[in-house]
Amino acid sequence: MLTRLSRISNRFKPVFKMLLPFVILLFLYTQISGFIKEISPAAALHLLKHLHLIDHVQLAAACFLAVAAMSAYDFILIRWNRARVPRAAVFKISWIANSFNNAMGFAGLTGAGLRVTLYRKWGLQGPAWLRTLVYQSLSGLTGLSILALLLLAGVWNDRSLLAHHLWLYLAVIVIALYVVLFSMLGRLPKLRNMLGLTETEEEASSRKTPVLQMIAASLAEWLLAALSFWLIIHLMHLPVGFREAMSIYVIAAIAGVASFVPSGLGSFDAIVLLAFQHLGLSPDQGLAVLVLYRIFYCFLPWAIGLALATTEWIPGKERWTQTQEQVLKPAIKRWHTVWNWPSQSAVLSDISTWALAALVFISGILLLVSAATPGSWYRMQLLEQFVTPFTMKGSHQLAVLIGLLMLMVSEGIRFRVKRAYFLAMILLLGGTLALILKGFEYEEAIFLLLVCLLLWLSKARFTREESVFTLRKTIGWAGISLFVMLLYLSVGISTNELPPGMLHHAKWHTRYTLKDEELLQEGILALAVSWIVLTVRRIFVPRLPPAPAPGPQDWEKLEKLLEKHPGNFLTHLLYMGDKSFMWTPDHKAVLAYGRMGKLLVALGDPIGDPASIRQLVRQFRDYADRYAATAVFYQVKAEQLPLYHEYGYRFFKLGEEAIVPLDQFQLSGRRKADLRSACNKYERNGFTFDILKPPFSPMLLSELRAVSDEWLDGDKEKGFSLGTYHEAYLELAPVAVLRDNENRVAAFASIMPVYDNNQSISIDLMRHRDGLSGVMDVLFVHLLQWAKAEGYQVFNLGMAPLASVGESVYSYRGEQLARWVFLKGSHFYGFQGIRRFKEKFDPEWQPRYLAFPQNSFFLKLIIQVTRMISRGTGGSR
Repeated sequence: MLTRLSRISNRFKPVFKMLLPFVILLFLYTQISGFIKEISPAAALHLLKHLHLIDHVQLAAACFLAVAAMSAYDFILIRWNRARVPRAAVFKISWIANSFNNAMGFAGLTGAGLRVTLYRKWGLQGPAWLRTLVYQSLSGLTGLSILALLLLAGVWNDRSLLAHHLWLYLAVIVIALYVVLFSMLGRLPKLRNMLGLTETEEEASSRKTPVLQMIAASLAEWLLAALSFWLIIHLMHLPVGFREAMSIYVIAAIAGVASFVPSGLGSFDAIVLLAFQHLGLSPDQGLAVLVLYRIFYCFLPWAIGLALATTEWIPGKERWTQTQEQVLKPAIKRWHTVWNWPSQSAVLSDISTWALAALVFISGILLLVSAATPGSWYRMQLLEQFVTPFTMKGSHQLAVLIGLLMLMVSEGIRFRVKRAYFLAMILLLGGTLALILKGFEYEEAIFLLLVCLLLWLSKARFTREESVFTLRKTIGWAGISLFVMLLYLSVGISTNELPPGMLHHAKWHTRYTLKDEELLQEGILALAVSWIVLTVRRIFVPRLPPAPAPGPQDWEKLEKLLEKHPGNFLTHLLYMGDKSFMWTPDHKAVLAYGRMGKLLVALGDPIGDPASIRQLVRQFRDYADRYAATAVFYQVKAEQLPLYHEYGYRFFKLGEEAIVPLDQFQLSGRRKADLRSACNKYERNGFTFDILKPPFSPMLLSELRAVSDEWLDGDKEKGFSLGTYHEAYLELAPVAVLRDNENRVAAFASIMPVYDNNQSISIDLMRHRDGLSGVMDVLFVHLLQWAKAEGYQVFNLGMAPLASVGESVYSYRGEQLARWVFLKGSHFYGFQGIRRFKEKFDPEWQPRYLAFPQNSFFLKLIIQVTRMISRGTGGSR
């Protein structure tokens, strides 16, 4: 019964996680729906314009002080861990973490994750550090809990909100008890263990948990935030006292926490509006208060945090993923697993470029909001003395268009694309000019110039030539631009009205405010231009990463490299000439790769100096990344997997390679009876074996061509990882031939040197005439006996595709599907037949893998690699 209930709960958990916040928000909406319908955006905007510059300065100072006070958490953490970090660095990291947490955090996880990554370069890491971060995250609610206790004690004046809404009263009681539970953590070992806070004996004896300091820091955080909220109400001259304002804030903050919505978005705002309704205030006043609170307490500190974050270089996503596994364990990890709200790993993986992209995106939104809302009539009147009305109107249209384009360009900034950088710089400067000419809106213009400056300082980070821009992304951005434009028109039309009591300004309203039809025309024109830009971007396919054919210098360097370092079983295929070479700057390592569209496929492991090989793997991935391409490694050995894993690769087992230890190979024994019988049969029929060394006569090459064409039977040659019949390529190594009693070539196989001082040898092309059953068995036996006599130690018989893939019940689904293809796909490829054929020679089976980036679409990769092999080759060295 319990198992069944567990299955049901696991099945519906994702639905529950998604629906709960929406259900809470829907319930809150039902409580204030009538009040919301009375909101007049134009009236709210008019109230906002009543604030003077000095009021803005006071609000910014108060809210910035509230965010700065949160640095107390970080200074406590540093002292607790006895670390040495400069105060300026602590304050900077604190501002980034706390501003991000205010804007998009959930239960403190965003702040904790950022602290993990940002403090790592100062040597703060390990289990003890992670436990302190978890403890700090848990302490974050204690300050709100104390404020809730003061509310229940009557310190804050709640007129009727709790009395009329019992569910709010219960939520306040629950939060009020939290500080008591947190204070008792030291006396509850089971709870501490469940939360992952159990310290080692050495830690417990050497340092004391700063319980009171954390609670004091949390109290300062929430108290200053509440004071900022009260200051907004006070500066707007609303009839709400200090105690009443504190009560509204505490109840709204508790509702935001209880709703499980990041930053309490929607739930906090709904409670504030509900409180204003009980106080008999207008909904316009409530909206104005909320807009100011979100701008000054959330948005502006976050914008500064984004600017500071652009100076940070964060480890790659793979390291963050590993860190996330530790920092959230065990209870916080379970909490995050339950709610998964939202997964911030993608954001935290590279906060610097993400922050730049966010700033560019915000700049676009800022331009659109500025264009949608009426400007200052006084400024416009002053500006009209220097520019014509036509210029002002044209600048307004330009601001809308630049705003839309800036949203789209932000993605290119996120992926560090050069062209996106230059385009963003042009748009930011153009947007600044448009803001000045349309209404002398210098505040927004200064913000755009600051973003432009940060972008210019980060120029060196933009190394990519292209970014992936699929049809899905094109449609997605078209949908986003349509949605944004609808919001723009909605805001513009709703704020375009002249508020009641402002009829004496009708003259200025008519002169400087755009009519609804003019807003609509601007919006349609900007949307059309942005869609044209998207279409052009889609039609003109990004240029592919260069894949030049190897030149004479490459062949010379390859010969010198193979004299110093051993090759591998695939090295000889480099001489086919169908692959490009990539060298390390010191020319001590090389890899060969082919290109199929935006896919770069390296054949096997790089060869050369081990230290240079490590550098080359990174170099190859960076090269693909520069062109928004995907870099994979095909047929890599198992012993090299840790190297590829370090650079973010996953693995798919392609099959196994048959390696015959020649010192153990013999034809005696019952298992070799079939091979002996086949050899005796062909020997009686007058067949002879020979190893021919280049150069080959034209007559021999003509015979080999005839056998090859008969074997192909009209099929196209394959290539890349398989040898092809090309005379120049065949002339590079010996060929084994089996002749019949009339001295005609019945079968042949080209030999591949391994370039490892004659320790190993491999087989390449294998072709035979029709109607000769068992002829390849005979040819292989003679080849193995010849190689053994020549002193070679191992002989490579080649791959058995999909052999031993997906046999475990725990294998990946892709490998389990490959297993099914191996077992059931004999009608289109002889997977099992190849395995059985090579098994006759008692080989040792060595696995070979495809290494591919974690975020790749695996099925598409397999199809592209297969196409690359199937397209053959155009020539050789």
